[in-house]
Amino acid sequence: MASGVESSGMRYVAQRLALLVVFACTLFAAAGRLDWPRAWGYLLVVCLLDIVTLSLLAVLAPETLNRRGTMGAGVKPFDKAFAALWLILSLCTAALAGLDAVRFGWSQLPEFLFGVGALVVTLGVGFGTWAMVVNEHFEQLVRIQDDRAHCVVTSGPYRLIRHPGYLGFIVGALATPGMLGSAWTFVPAGLLVLLVVVRTHLEDGVLRRELPGYEEYTRQTRFRLVPLIW
Repeated sequence: MASGVESSGMRYVAQRLALLVVFACTLFAAAGRLDWPRAWGYLLVVCLLDIVTLSLLAVLAPETLNRRGTMGAGVKPFDKAFAALWLILSLCTAALAGLDAVRFGWSQLPEFLFGVGALVVTLGVGFGTWAMVVNEHFEQLVRIQDDRAHCVVTSGPYRLIRHPGYLGFIVGALATPGMLGSAWTFVPAGLLVLLVVVRTHLEDGVLRRELPGYEEYTRQTRFRLVPLIW
């Protein structure tokens, strides 16, 4: 890691690794077996993308990496609920994929969707990483960062939409069922997307009310999440 990475940044790296391990354990526990190539392939793709993302942040935006491992003051109550629901739905995604695609075989999506999904996930992670690199205020939880001279970021992907990181996450969530081969996994994945859309709406309202210059920015960059739609 780059010299600018502090203990909080390393804590975020450990957090990402722990989440991946828990997700993997849930996948294979639900499947009841370890010989599941699509799951191993999915985990490999996600792990490699995490390594690339964290490395880029360590080199290009170490302060963003450090702040993602810290909980600042003033986190909005709705975002604490979001974090809990996000974790639950993510683990439900893993559990349902294992039960559906392997243990019971309720559905089996075509193999070619793994490659399509891997490409889509890569594009989504790349878009989200771009947002983290250009936005030094890209923390994990929603708050007005008065302790860090919080200001509006209008460069990079923020010229296109106001919440590019969320779009990157949504793309990845919708690609996951195809990679794991489970049609039923679209249910928790869809709920995750809905959760992110709600969070986007709530966060946008907070920024409009409390962040100087954001209201003007919304007139320049009209769309929150999807260009030309919303």
